[in-house]
Amino acid sequence: MVDPIAFNIGGIAIRWYGLLISISIILGIFIAYRLAKYRGENPEEVLNFAPLGLLLSLVGTRLVHVLVNWGHFVRHPLEIIAIWRGGFAIHGVILGGVAALVIYAYVRKLNFWRWADILSPPLVLGQAIGRWGNFFNQEAFGYPTDLPWKIFIDPAHRPPGYEEFSYFHPTFLYESILNFVLFLVLIYLHRLSQRGKRLRDGTIFIVYGLSYAVYRTVIEFLRVDSVFVQGIRVVHLINLVGIVIFVALYLLVVARKRA
Repeated sequence: MVDPIAFNIGGIAIRWYGLLISISIILGIFIAYRLAKYRGENPEEVLNFAPLGLLLSLVGTRLVHVLVNWGHFVRHPLEIIAIWRGGFAIHGVILGGVAALVIYAYVRKLNFWRWADILSPPLVLGQAIGRWGNFFNQEAFGYPTDLPWKIFIDPAHRPPGYEEFSYFHPTFLYESILNFVLFLVLIYLHRLSQRGKRLRDGTIFIVYGLSYAVYRTVIEFLRVDSVFVQGIRVVHLINLVGIVIFVALYLLVVARKRA
């Protein structure tokens, strides 16, 4: 049985989910700091931005999760603040982070698109690491399967109607792997941009957003815990809006500048 608690300190349980998120944040700040320096920006801006970025990302991720799962939280309102149990929506992290960067870039008179490019790789790497919190919480898995890489789910965590199945698609793993691959692609694009093939500011951010929306849409077809509205998966609706937005941004920010 997978234990969601990593260890205890003085009677306080430290959960894997929170520990992995903490690691993601620390590593993300470190990578963003190095990337900012590599791209010729003041790396101290990363440290100054971090508190606002983390705050609005936390608010955004929890808000979107609660709204998407409103049917559950309206019956259990006290669980809305129980963030230590997990329950985060990456779309909320992105929205909150973008909102924070818009505010910070405006106040500090920074190039929003350049900084969105810088922050994209550490964000998707954090997603890759954070997805393993789903493993320890036994959540975000897919339909039953007999594939060699199947994952065992304890009876207590199996959704209604799937009690007789033991093994399921590790969809959290699929997304984690693709997130890590995307992280490497984004880092390569930064290197490419500094080697005489300068990319338009905003290109890397758009590649991140569009790529994630596409493969998350595919993975969601396998998820057994999707929330539906009128027979349509809510995540698919969100991703569809995201794809439209990022294609529009490409046309307005990147393609337009090339013309």
